Amino acid sequence: MKVPQAPSVRVLAVPADARQQWDSYVSEQETGNLLQSWGWGELRRRYGWRVFRLAAVRGPGAQWVGSIQVLQQGIGPGGLGWGYSPQGPVLSSLGDVEACRALLHAAASRLRHQRAFQLKCDPEWPVDSPEARELRARCGLRPARFDVQHRQTWLVDLRGGVEALSARIPSATKYCIRVSEREGVVVTAERGPEAVSTFYSLHMDTVGRKQLHSRPLSYYQAAAEELGATIFIASYQGQPLAGGLTVAFGRRLVHLFGGTSTAAPRAHASYAMQWAMMKWGIEQGCAIYDMWGVPRRFNRADPAHGYAKFKTKWSGQLGSYSGLMIAPILGPLDPVVHGLEALLLRRRPLLR
Repeated sequence: MKVPQAPSVRVLAVPADARQQWDSYVSEQETGNLLQSWGWGELRRRYGWRVFRLAAVRGPGAQWVGSIQVLQQGIGPGGLGWGYSPQGPVLSSLGDVEACRALLHAAASRLRHQRAFQLKCDPEWPVDSPEARELRARCGLRPARFDVQHRQTWLVDLRGGVEALSARIPSATKYCIRVSEREGVVVTAERGPEAVSTFYSLHMDTVGRKQLHSRPLSYYQAAAEELGATIFIASYQGQPLAGGLTVAFGRRLVHLFGGTSTAAPRAHASYAMQWAMMKWGIEQGCAIYDMWGVPRRFNRADPAHGYAKFKTKWSGQLGSYSGLMIAPILGPLDPVVHGLEALLLRRRPLLR
């Protein structure tokens, strides 16, 4: 009699006391992202989402080969809801189809038992990767009609130290840094509610000027607490002119939120702040500076055009990813549900 073989990949629920192990794994992977960090899940939990985390393990030593953090929220009467894995799942290898399928299957099974009708994800898989294309096809992932996160971001190489970074930065950018130094711009790196409040004033200045989406002060205070963020403030003659909420996550430095004032443009405070953040990131052992999101098309009519162009002034390269996808959860009903969602919401995203 043939004895059935146990599957080589198992999926385990991650317990509440495994934060360090979780963040260590996610931050060390090529496809790991801050939005799959433990802190990001706890931040969203504060705002009404339920969170569960799964790990794919292989072999007798139960070595982690993948993970997925899923945010879950109800909608309407009857307990119906949906799940969303921001920038997940995370895999040790893009070629590990088995681990990816196991994670998505386990997440979908859990969501079905909790009356969820959708599972969306937007993993940080390079859009031009043959392995990523095979993953999408073999795991049954279908493109969604809209995105939640930016499909593109701007990545600056921090390897080699400050001198190597300076050599890669365009001369026009270095000139602006020198001007900020000559003008006496002072950049501080702080933590705590007062620093967040100063940042928030600058952030809202930009939001009002560019008509961008934002959140209340309490959200940024919670983000700073849960993510262990550092607040950078660039001031000229005692007046704050630029601020950034920045997180060092493993080998990646992430500029999550920013804001500027239009006062004293000759001081080039934004350049001083960005340069200070990059040097700080190098001190933290970061190899990549993620400037966090640029539009898919550089269009002057887009409110985001200005900040996107600013990011390209720091050398670096564009990181392009797969975008939002629908994972199998209800079988043949999946496209019907997504079609109804798009119709009811007039193609605006259900997830915010």
